[in-house]
Amino acid sequence: MLQKVLKIGNSLGVTLPKEFTIKNKIKSGSKIAVVHSNGEITFSPKIPKNTEYEIVDDKEFFKIANEVDKKYSKALSKLANLP
Repeated sequence: MLQKVLKIGNSLGVTLPKEFTIKNKIKSGSKIAVVHSNGEITFSPKIPKNTEYEIVDDKEFFKIANEVDKKYSKALSKLANLP
């Protein structure tokens, strides 16, 4: 199956096929595992037990994002404007 890559803000994204989301009970806000290896990306609704991630609430996330923006705004701006 081919999926179109979409621009989302300054990032790129790929939509998940409706049949996949229904079969795997994935809704907006669900967490899925994303594994990239050897030039391939695999999505799975089954998150491996050894997955490391930290849950951060929205307030804390935006605080961190603002700190990163202040510290690296020039570099981020240059990266966003690369061809």
